[in-house]
Amino acid sequence: MSSGSGRYIGDEWPTLSDGREYDVQQLLALVRDGNSPFKKTVDMNLVIREVEAAVGLHCKLSDQREILVRLGRSDVNMPNYDGFDMDFLLGDIKFETAVYKLLELNSEVPVSRLLYSRLPVIQRTDHRAAAVAVPTDLAGRRLMVFEKVDGRDNVWGCLSPEGKRNLLAQAARIRTSLFNFIVPADFAATWFLPRTFKFMPKELPLPFTTNPTREFWTVVFQSKIEATIGEEGQMIGWESDNNIVGPEASKAKQSLLRFIPHMLPTGADTEWLYRPVLEHGDYGIHNMSIAVGATGEPLITSLYDWETGSIVPGLLADPEMAVPVDLTADENGQPRITRVGSDATTEYCNEYLEYADHYLTSLYKGAPDFKRCIVAGRDARYLWSALKNWRGDEPEDFFGSLGAWADRRMLEIGAGSHG
Repeated sequence: MSSGSGRYIGDEWPTLSDGREYDVQQLLALVRDGNSPFKKTVDMNLVIREVEAAVGLHCKLSDQREILVRLGRSDVNMPNYDGFDMDFLLGDIKFETAVYKLLELNSEVPVSRLLYSRLPVIQRTDHRAAAVAVPTDLAGRRLMVFEKVDGRDNVWGCLSPEGKRNLLAQAARIRTSLFNFIVPADFAATWFLPRTFKFMPKELPLPFTTNPTREFWTVVFQSKIEATIGEEGQMIGWESDNNIVGPEASKAKQSLLRFIPHMLPTGADTEWLYRPVLEHGDYGIHNMSIAVGATGEPLITSLYDWETGSIVPGLLADPEMAVPVDLTADENGQPRITRVGSDATTEYCNEYLEYADHYLTSLYKGAPDFKRCIVAGRDARYLWSALKNWRGDEPEDFFGSLGAWADRRMLEIGAGSHG
């Protein structure tokens, strides 16, 4: 996989000798016969030697345990590597490893047991120098080894309507358990700031406490705005975009900073809004192992790929569940679907709205506070989502619109505005 400039980002999905995409089956036999689908990029014998397993395939160890191996698709030692920087990659892997260890004994949030994890290593003496030769080893790729559980991902299409509702009810219960999970204070304090998306200061004015308060999260939002929008004339966004803070973004910054204290709910019974919650970040059937029984009933056996996870306050907890579309909630906690194809029929949309309703009903039954968080946090969620989804382009237009939204909301809640 390369960008338009020929830079290396990661490997293409492997193919078989006849050109078909590799279906993650019979890898050991293919390697033994000299037909490894990875032979253009990875010497699979090195993987087998290191962990006695194969990429995407489970096999039995000498003690009869079945294992699953995940090997990174990108190699940081490849010439013209243009993927994520090392700090970003290492942060993802270390966090994901910590989550598996944290949830290993939690029966309500099923995860596979992590047996072994290795970080990618840059093998150049000068890490800033470009690689000149294609690597012959695996050092530049992440490697994780798990105990194998039954099931596979993306089984949606083979389920009956009742099976799909069953699956959604299970997913809702797991999401409920994750929402209700009490995140250990040391885990939350360690990972909150590193797992918060760009842009943030290296340190916050207030420390992360055992029970973060409204005051703390007010500082978090304000610090994010300050870190994202500097002084007029300073760089904004990513360096490669060559954008600077203009008058509209500067004006919007002040509007947003004024609005934040009014945006976060107050009151005696609001602790549930501000307690730390562990977010998966990409919750859906594509990141679940799902076993399907002889009668067609599904069973979620594992939730994986936590590298997009984070620590957020309850009022930012995300109910989204990805199936062929995204099942989620609107600002009032009512069923909503997104990521719907432009050719989707009314019948199709109504079908998935019914699935969204079924999922949310199960979710709210197990976690009534989830809906309260969605409704009470509507403005905070809107702002957080907008900042997260901004890709660095057109900062004047983007932040100008966001500032106008903040001014409008100030007037709507009776807090007034300025300028």
